[in-house]
Amino acid sequence: MRFSITFSALLALATTSHSAFATQFQNLDLRQGGDVNSFLQGLRDNNLTALATVLQAHPTVTDRIFAENTEKLFLAPTNEAISKLPTWVTNNSSRLEATLLQHVLRGNFDAANLNAYPLHTIGHSLLNESAYSKLPGGAGQAVALAKSGNKTFVSEAVNNDTFVQSPVRFDTVTVQPISMAMTVPGTITETLRFMGYSEISTLIANVQNGALASTIDNMAGVTLFVPTNEAIRKYVGTFPNPTAIPTVLGQHIVASRVVYSPLLIDQGSMISSSGQDIVFDNAAGTVKVGNFTAKILQTDIIAQQGVIHQIDNVLASTALDVGRATQAQKSAEESIDDEAAQSFTGPVSGKNSITSQGTDVPAAQPGSGANNRSANDNSDTAGSGQTESAIGNGTNGNNGGASQAGSNNGSGVINGLNGNGSGIDHRQPNAAVSSKSGMGLVAAAVLASSLLAIAF
Repeated sequence: MRFSITFSALLALATTSHSAFATQFQNLDLRQGGDVNSFLQGLRDNNLTALATVLQAHPTVTDRIFAENTEKLFLAPTNEAISKLPTWVTNNSSRLEATLLQHVLRGNFDAANLNAYPLHTIGHSLLNESAYSKLPGGAGQAVALAKSGNKTFVSEAVNNDTFVQSPVRFDTVTVQPISMAMTVPGTITETLRFMGYSEISTLIANVQNGALASTIDNMAGVTLFVPTNEAIRKYVGTFPNPTAIPTVLGQHIVASRVVYSPLLIDQGSMISSSGQDIVFDNAAGTVKVGNFTAKILQTDIIAQQGVIHQIDNVLASTALDVGRATQAQKSAEESIDDEAAQSFTGPVSGKNSITSQGTDVPAAQPGSGANNRSANDNSDTAGSGQTESAIGNGTNGNNGGASQAGSNNGSGVINGLNGNGSGIDHRQPNAAVSSKSGMGLVAAAVLASSLLAIAF
C-alpha cells in the first residue's frame, strides 16, 4: 500500500591470527618531513613486511604521516591482514591510500585507558578526503576503539580487529599491530543495508523515490538512532497515521551533529529533527523522546557522514516543533571550527568534539528531563576510561561489554565474520563531495514541507 504524506520536518535526518613480532622496534630518528626509508625498514625488521611494501608503493601516505611532527597512532595490519584486503580496495590506488590513512589516528591513545565496550573511545584519522569522509568541518574519518576483559580492539560495524602484541614507537608515531585491516565505511544508507537493517532501509528508500536517502547521504554530520527490524514491523503493525510517519522518523535523527557514544554522556541531551528532546539515560542505557523509550543495543556504527546507534524500539512521538529543530541545527552548525576539526587530536570528549549543541541550543522542554546546556558547559567525564553504562545486554558497562564483545547477540555484532568468510568489512565504495553548504539541507526541509510518498 502506498501513502501520500506531508513531510513536515526534515528526515535528514577476529580472529587474532598473526605472525611473530620482534619484541622491540629499532629506535629511529624520524624528522619532520619524514625519514621514511628508516621507518619502512623498521616495519620489515619486525615482520610487518606486507604493510611496508604497500606503504613504499604509496608515498602519498607516508608523506601525510610525517608531514607534521605530532603524535599519531598507526593501527598496523599484520601480513595476513594485508593479504585479506579485498581487490576492490587493492586494485584502486585512491581507495587503498584512503584505507591506509584511516589506520592512522591523530594523538595519543592509551590502550589501558580505553572505554569499556559497548562504549568506545573515538579518534579521528588522517582520512579526510571528501570522497571518503564527509564529517563536519572536514574532520578525518572516525575510528572506534574499545576494551573488553583482556582484549583491546578496533570496533567496526561487524568486525573486532584485535590488538596483537605491544605497541612500539618510531619517534612520534606509535605502531600498534592489529589482526585485521579496516575498510573505509560506506554512506549512511549503504551501511544500513550492509548491517541488514532492511525495514528502515526500505522505509527511507521509498520516500519520494529515494530523495530522502540522497538527502541523508549528502549531509555533513548526522546521528541516526535505528530501531531493529522487529521494532519497526511492530510499529507499522499498529497502522500509524501516514501523515505522522515523517515526524516519527525525525525523532531518530540529530542533524549536523555526530554524537559518538562518549558524547551521549558528555554533551547532555540532543534535539531531534522533529524538534523534540532526545534524552540519554546512562544508568538505564536508553534514549527517550516524550513517553517513548528505547534501549541502545549497539553504539558507534561508523558511516561516511556520521554515526549510527541501534535501538530496540521506535521513538513514536508525533510531537513536532520546527522552530526548535531549526534553532538546534543552526546552533550545532555554528559550533563547528573547520581548522580545529581538521587538526583534531586524541580521544573525542565533550570538550573537544568536532560538533556540539553550540551556544544557542533551545531550552529544555518542560517535563522532558533534558539538560540542554550550552557547549561551554559540557562535561568531560567519558572521553577516556568510561566503564559505567547500561548500554547493551549487560546490567552495567563491564557486563554489557563482555556479553556483546564475545558473541553474536542479535544486535548486529559479529566478531571476525561478515558472511563472506573473509573477515573483512565489504561495504562498497561511494564517493561524495564534502562541504559545509550541504548542512543547510535540514533546516530548509524543516521550513518547507514537501509532499512525499512512502511505501510499506
